[in-house]
Amino acid sequence: MRQIRRSRPTFESAHEFNRVGNWGTGPEHWLSDEERERFADEAFGELERLIKEQFPRTTNLEYAVLKAHLIVEYAITEHIRGHSAVFVEHGNLKRFTFSQKLEIAYLQGFGANDPVIFPTVERLNKIRNQVAHSFVLDRTLVDEMLRVNSEGYDDFVIENDRQRIKQLRWLCAYICGRMAGELQSHIIMERKLRDAYIKELDDAAS
Repeated sequence: MRQIRRSRPTFESAHEFNRVGNWGTGPEHWLSDEERERFADEAFGELERLIKEQFPRTTNLEYAVLKAHLIVEYAITEHIRGHSAVFVEHGNLKRFTFSQKLEIAYLQGFGANDPVIFPTVERLNKIRNQVAHSFVLDRTLVDEMLRVNSEGYDDFVIENDRQRIKQLRWLCAYICGRMAGELQSHIIMERKLRDAYIKELDDAAS
């Protein structure tokens, strides 16, 4: 239950193992609990900053969608980094598309027990692709995404893009806050489970 931080194995490491008989694994190859908890806190703070500073004050829905997509992609990337067995730098995940990152996050548990948040992020990606690759934005797709996340599902009414952008900002903040909170909880719970396991082994040995 510790996160690995060491170089990716290569044929050089394979030859070294065969020459010396071991590859060596020590404390320097693991992230400490303090480092992981600091990572989670920093991710939370950075997502909070992105919502405040990067979500635009605009009346252009297309621009708001593009920005929301970038912010949510950052959150998904941090989710992957925090849940992976191997700790990777943020930039090392750039080769993955948004959809691929979302699939990885899902395999790690994101949205697996929630009927709304995963399809919401999928829909945001679909809307973003419309904006990025065509001159048409289907507002019915936007409204459906906002409606399933609304407290007033049965009475949901949205009249203009200003209201859509306001709701989109709230939704973006919710997704990021949810991901950051789950990341912090995941890391704290891992530490508690490992400490309990070690105590159980110590009790059994004594």
